[in-house]
This record gives sequence, C-alpha cells and structure tokens, in this order.
Amino acid sequence: MTREWIPSRSVLMQFLPFIGIVCLLGLVTYPTVDGIVTRWLKLDESYSHGFLLAFVSLFLAFRAATLHPVRAGFYPLWLIPLALCLAGYWLGGLIRLQALQQLVLVPMIMSAFAILLGWRQIRWFLVPLGLLFLTVPVWDFLSWTLQLITVDINQFLLGFFDIDFEVEGVFVYLIGVGTFEVAHGCSGLRYLLVGQALVLIYGEMYLSRLRSRLALFALGVGFALVANWIRVFVIIYMGYETDMQSSLIEDHDSFGWWVFAGTLVPLYFLARWLELGDDKAVLDGLDVSGTSEAVTKGTPMVGVVCVLTLVVVTWWALPERSSLITEEPGGFSVDLSEQYAPVFGGQLAGWRPQIRNPDRVYAQVLFDREQVVATESVDQMYYMGLFTYEFQRHRAELIQYSNRLYDRENWIPELFFDVEAGLPGTVRGITLRNRMTGQQVTLGYVYLIQGRWETDQWRAKLAQVSGFFNDRDDASLLIAAVSCTACDPQESLADFVRVAFPEALEQISRLVAQ
Repeated sequence: MTREWIPSRSVLMQFLPFIGIVCLLGLVTYPTVDGIVTRWLKLDESYSHGFLLAFVSLFLAFRAATLHPVRAGFYPLWLIPLALCLAGYWLGGLIRLQALQQLVLVPMIMSAFAILLGWRQIRWFLVPLGLLFLTVPVWDFLSWTLQLITVDINQFLLGFFDIDFEVEGVFVYLIGVGTFEVAHGCSGLRYLLVGQALVLIYGEMYLSRLRSRLALFALGVGFALVANWIRVFVIIYMGYETDMQSSLIEDHDSFGWWVFAGTLVPLYFLARWLELGDDKAVLDGLDVSGTSEAVTKGTPMVGVVCVLTLVVVTWWALPERSSLITEEPGGFSVDLSEQYAPVFGGQLAGWRPQIRNPDRVYAQVLFDREQVVATESVDQMYYMGLFTYEFQRHRAELIQYSNRLYDRENWIPELFFDVEAGLPGTVRGITLRNRMTGQQVTLGYVYLIQGRWETDQWRAKLAQVSGFFNDRDDASLLIAAVSCTACDPQESLADFVRVAFPEALEQISRLVAQ
C-alpha cells in the first residue's frame, strides 16, 4: 500500500490564502498581539501558560486539518462578522479600550478563516483556535467576582468551626490572630483558565459527542473553583491554628498547584468514563459526526482581497498610538481665594485621587475663611482637584485602569448619592471610610469629555467616540471632597462644589478656546 504525497508547491499554494490572511490581520492587530505576549512573559501572573497553549492550539489545528482535509473557497456571508470584529477593534482603539480590542481578536481570526472555509469546514477548528481565547488577558474582569465567591464559600466553611472571625469585603479578620486578604491572586483565575484548557484539549482529542464535551467542560470549571476554595480555606485555617506561623502562608502558590493537581485525579476518571460512553455510542451507530466533505464555493483569492480591503480601511481609521507624554503637567489658576484659603499639602485626611499623566493639574487642600472667623477653629477641610488631558492618547487618557478616584486598598465606599449643587449636570458623590483609621471623606466628581458631562465611567469612555466627529479632544476630571467631624458632609460638599466647580469649568473653557 502506497501513500501519495502532495507536492510541496501544491501544499504552499493550498495554504497561501491562509498565510495571507494571518499576515493581513497581523498588520492591523500587532500592537494588541504584542501586549498579549508581554503578559505571557510575566510568569507570576494568570497568563504564563500563553506560549504553551499557543503551541497546543497549532498542534490541534494541524491535527484537525489532517483528520478533515480542507479546501479554500470564498464564503461572502462571513464578511459580515469579520466587519463587525474590525469595527469593534476600531472602536476599542478610538476610545483606548484595550480589553475590547483583545476581546474581538480571536473571533476576528475565526471569521476571517471562515471566509475561506465556510461553516462546514471551520467548525473543526473552533476548539483549536478557541483555545487562544484562554490566553487573552480579558479574564481579569472575572477576578473580583471570583474573589467575592471565594470569601463567601470560606465564610460558610469557617462557620462550622469554633473560630472567632469577621468578614468585610475581601478581608477575613481572625479576631486576635491576624487578617487574610483574598486578593487578586487568590481568586482562582489561574486554576480556572488552566482547568478550562485541559478539559477542552481532552474533549477535542478523545470525545466525539457535543454533550460529553459540555459535561466535561462544566466539571473542569467546577473542580478548578473547588481547588481554589480548598486552598484558601486550608491556608486560613492553618493560619488560625498556628497563630499565623504556618509555612503555607508564605508558600501558598505551590500549595495551590498541589491541590489543583489533586482535583485532576477524579476529573480524569470522569473524563475517561465519558470517553468510554462516546466509544460505545460510536460502536452502536448512535453517533453521527457529519464528516461529509464540504462543497467548495468561489475563488479564495477573492476572499483574500475582500479581507485586505476591510483591514486596510480599519488600519487607516485607527488613531495614532505613539504620542508624547507630558513629563511635568502644567497648572491651572483656579481662584477660590474670596472664600477659601490654601493649606500646605495635596492630601485630605490621607486621601487623594490617583491620576496618571495629565497635561494640566490643579490640586489643593483648602479651609473656609468664614468658618475660622466665626468659630476660631478649623473643623472642615476641603479638597479641589482639576485634572485635564488636552487630547487623549495611549497612556494619557482620563478613563484608564491606572486612574482611580481612591486607593481601594485603603478606602471603602460606604454611600453613593447625588450632590445637590444646582449645576447644569449631575455631580456624583461617594462617602469613603479608611480601612485602618475609620476616618471618613466625602467626595463629589464629574467627568467632562469633549464638552459632555458624565458621572459613569463606561459612559465617559464611550463619550470619547464623539471626538472623532467634532473639534474637541479634551477630557477632564473635576473632583471635590470634604472631611469634617461636626458637620453634615453632604451639605458642606454641595456648598463647596457650588463655588468651586464653576470656576474650574471656566478654566477648561479658556483652555479649549486657546
């Protein structure tokens, strides 16, 4: 029996359209791919499996192409999802939302290949290419939810033991012993991603029925979460029993992987049981996998030209990524001297907003002159901040991960409300409490994005789209705060905002008019 090999030139011509697609997509998405690979290189984070999973994805794609030989054609209906993915990528670039660009990357690759393969052929590559989604750093948005679930589970488990403890947010206080924080690394995200990858790979290689793959996937997610819950509980319990002297507290990373490996043992037996069930279904003739050869339609080069057109348009419309960052921000001359006087320092009771790379800044702690004259004491202290970006660009934009209204490690929000200041738009208020001292600070803020008044971060982020259609590019944060012991903080804040914000808005108007 002889095996006929396809000549190398024919192989090259067969894969040439796919190589062209990859190169075209690489042209427009290179900055995003580079950012993803950078996260893979951080071996102590949740995406250090990226390189390994990328190689596994290539192996499974080659395996699928061997088991189900494909023929390139042209399926124009798939131009619609590709255009939607490219539009999402452009929108992410316009509003500087890197997560959106990363989110559409894998669907973009799949829809581009589907233009050449159609559904009947691309379906064999859904899992091999879909594995890449587990390497994209968009899963961090699950971390906070997983942290809270882990805390709730451990609160339930600790209730069965004679342990005096309190739970607040992601902190577990062992009374008289110490405090544990269920931080980002304790969310179980790493185990969840690795667990999903393992069951998807096993299902792709050994399971033939869709329901078996879905069942194994659900089991894999469940066992990964349980492994993290067990890990956190054992660490907290051992910390209590040893008066915080257990070595597990310092070496909890390695311990977590050992627990995770232990949960893989029952998972393997369940996977094997599902595999035997699939084999029996195949032998009994109950499984119809639909391996009929697809009918190729159209010329693949037409599909490549269409992809080229969409990619070039997207690449042309994307905003410039490289831009200068202001090393030393300029100032504003916000004049509040008629009623308020400055105090040396830029913090109010240890609080201040965290704003990165603004072009212009005004930040000042103040006291009320009239109060000092009336009471001969200073009970109320105020903070006024104005942070402006003359135009938004990479690493210098108002709504970004590094910009925060408060340090979440030190401050807890207790109350949200609207500041009744009589201004044209709503001013959002928050009452914060210091985790360590219990001191309160009440603040009010608003985002001014290219002339639009917003208090929600997502709406402020989307408001950046308007800059593509008008002549304003500026973005500002106006924030005020009050700290006092014998006053109504909401009322005092409203009075201060009523005076300070109009002056700040006047400064922004002068800047835009220049």
